[in-house]
Amino acid sequence: MSNGTQDMWNSRSDDYFDDIQVGIDMILDNPERAFPSLVWKMISTAFPDLRGRRVLVASSGDNIAAFGFHLLGADVTSCDFAERQLVNAKKIADMYGWNIRFLQQNSMYLEAIENEDYDLVYTSNGVHVWIPDLSEMYRNFNRVLKPGGQYIMFETHPFIRPFDDSGSEIIIDKPYEDVGPFISNATEFAWRIQDIFNALFDAGFNMRHMEEFHPERGDWDDWFYNNEAEGLADAYRKHDWKQNPWAALPQWIGFSVVKQ
Repeated sequence: MSNGTQDMWNSRSDDYFDDIQVGIDMILDNPERAFPSLVWKMISTAFPDLRGRRVLVASSGDNIAAFGFHLLGADVTSCDFAERQLVNAKKIADMYGWNIRFLQQNSMYLEAIENEDYDLVYTSNGVHVWIPDLSEMYRNFNRVLKPGGQYIMFETHPFIRPFDDSGSEIIIDKPYEDVGPFISNATEFAWRIQDIFNALFDAGFNMRHMEEFHPERGDWDDWFYNNEAEGLADAYRKHDWKQNPWAALPQWIGFSVVKQ
């Protein structure tokens, strides 16, 4: 992850957290809503009871996942390379009295995290685009997991990366094989499915389960709408592929892998 990316997220963070309360209220009512339903199914299948489990949320961003895991009883460490993201998240945790460990760490290295210390490593949507070396990140995820520990994630589906999503019409913007780096305000990557899975296997993980799925009504990250109120006002028509061609494509991919 580049210094430019770090600077961008530090500068955005205060505005980014301005609208976080709707997510906090959502998970206070039901912590499982911190995760898309199919991702939660993978988590709950792997860990029917999260109480006392050590969970590392890498590149934690808005920290909704970290807060959700804490409310479900896990012992949570939240890591992000943008210090301001952690400062803002810690303010929320302190306000509610949530005992979460916050560490400024680059997810590719996790230098302050000890070996074989965690039951679960988790990343949510929007992490992989910033990672220049998937193999390095996955090797360190494997390193910090206990024997038999799991890594569970969901992410933007690589299949939709070639498309220009600025309008309602589906237009090809780049070849699928062109993974970047793409440089604008920060450096981004459009990793393919094969890049993700080959790096996972090389890092010493075995696949447990995979999902290719669509955003659902009421998800924290609704994809097609900025918030639940906007979706309700539109009767969630953008979730109907006959109304919105984007809805015919899987927006997200999720999987669960286990340390060999």
